[in-house]
Amino acid sequence: MSASLSESEIEAKVVEAIADQLGVARTDVTRASEFDKICDSLDKAELMMEFEDLFEISITDEAASKLTTVADAIEFIQRTLAGGR
Repeated sequence: MSASLSESEIEAKVVEAIADQLGVARTDVTRASEFDKICDSLDKAELMMEFEDLFEISITDEAASKLTTVADAIEFIQRTLAGGR
């Protein structure tokens, strides 16, 4: 995956993945959505694996535990693609 993805492109892919995985409308997923309120721990783990596949990155369990909102995930992915961990 190219590091040249814009934040809005990353957000669109993240929201789409979450909506598809959880079977909810994309409009129900916002940057403020909290993972522990929209899914259980197994769903979150599957989402992290989906993000790894989508963006060709690695998300450690420690990093995943710090991603509490959709915005956190978007920012983490953006930082990782830009080369910062």
